[in-house]
Amino acid sequence: MSNVTYETGDTAWVLTSTGLVYMMTPALACFYGGLVENKNFLNQLFLSIVCMAIIPVQWCLIGYSFTFGPGTSIFGSFEYAAQRPGSFISLSSDRNSQTIPPSAFMAFQCACAIITPALISGAVVGRMKLIPYMIFIVLWTTCCYDPLARWIFSRQGWLHQIGVIDFAGGLMIHVSSGISGLVAALILRSRVHFDPDVVNAGQTNLPFTVVGTGLLWVGWMGFNGGSALVANGVAALAIVNTNVAAASSMIIWIVLDIIHRKLNRQTSAFISIPGLCSATVVGLVVITPAAGYIQPGYAIVTGFIGGFLIHSFLSSKKRFFHIDDTLDVFSCHGLGGIVGTLLVGLFSQTDVNQKVNNGALYGNIRQLGYQTVGLLVTIGFSATCTTAILLTMHLTIGIRINRIDQVRGLDNVSHGVIDIELAGRSQRNKLAIGRRRTPERMISTVTTLEMT
Repeated sequence: MSNVTYETGDTAWVLTSTGLVYMMTPALACFYGGLVENKNFLNQLFLSIVCMAIIPVQWCLIGYSFTFGPGTSIFGSFEYAAQRPGSFISLSSDRNSQTIPPSAFMAFQCACAIITPALISGAVVGRMKLIPYMIFIVLWTTCCYDPLARWIFSRQGWLHQIGVIDFAGGLMIHVSSGISGLVAALILRSRVHFDPDVVNAGQTNLPFTVVGTGLLWVGWMGFNGGSALVANGVAALAIVNTNVAAASSMIIWIVLDIIHRKLNRQTSAFISIPGLCSATVVGLVVITPAAGYIQPGYAIVTGFIGGFLIHSFLSSKKRFFHIDDTLDVFSCHGLGGIVGTLLVGLFSQTDVNQKVNNGALYGNIRQLGYQTVGLLVTIGFSATCTTAILLTMHLTIGIRINRIDQVRGLDNVSHGVIDIELAGRSQRNKLAIGRRRTPERMISTVTTLEMT
């Protein structure tokens, strides 16, 4: 270990942020779980929580080394594999603060890596086999997430070097997971009984979604604020921007819900609870790439624009977007990440953060071009990796749950959980049938005795 003295305040902030980001994965499990049918509720929780078992091991063994180890602008190396002592000595080649220990930096980045594949699980609800899903998580993180994080978040990364900016992971976390979720939904095809005209099917545990939303919001302050990697004004700015963007997205969503209700000539105002929770997430997503690079006023505008665009897309998607992206991973994270990535290329200011160039609104139109390049690369690479992994698995070991098991539900099929209410109802039906048959058996017995 190095004898370098680190700033205790910065280290404490990054470690606290790491805990907040770790909390986001169980929060995501609650958020997703409340939006699915009872028969898939526990399975949906598991799909997020299992990432907390898989990704830290992958990150320790190879992921961290591939992303932040010595290497080229495209790929790291095995030099830091299994957290060899050298990985705890210097991070001078990486985009991080030199005031925190490398182990703190590694832990924070690991927490970000955990939640990314968990986001994809919302697109494959109720129809993906368990073991193939876990294999997919390992392969996708290694082949897709790690290279993207290298290109964007390492100083050696080629996208970082050409000028693409992303404060906390709008590209490598949200755009990549949104696009991958869309591709996964296409390959797995729709669920049994999927109806694109029924928007709110299966939302049976909405209190979990509300609680999950609140925890995600709190965790996101560590997610964005911790990405500054120091306890300073940039971290504070990121937290302020995070909060106002989420709030402004909620406001515009409420207004649009009311307008939509009035246009449909309905007398009372109707505000969707799942929609309001989604609005919060959309605001948090769109501000992620810009949190430490723009003024709070622009953060409000960013939240308004993101909320308006995503609400409009979700309101009209049943007319033209008949893909079973069950929990709108592509809509909220994919499109939200795209919007945020473009807007930071418009609103960024050197006066706000000296580590970033001015955006197009301040005379640097090139920044918008760099952001577009980053988007195209992220979209193309994520789609290609996900397609290659899932199609290979589909043709070899199979990834889709059969029709009968989908109807039964994955809580029972994948976890052996029996729905007590369903079992009780079945037992009551059997007793009722038995009671209806009892008089017939009694008549038969009496007739036999009389004949005797």
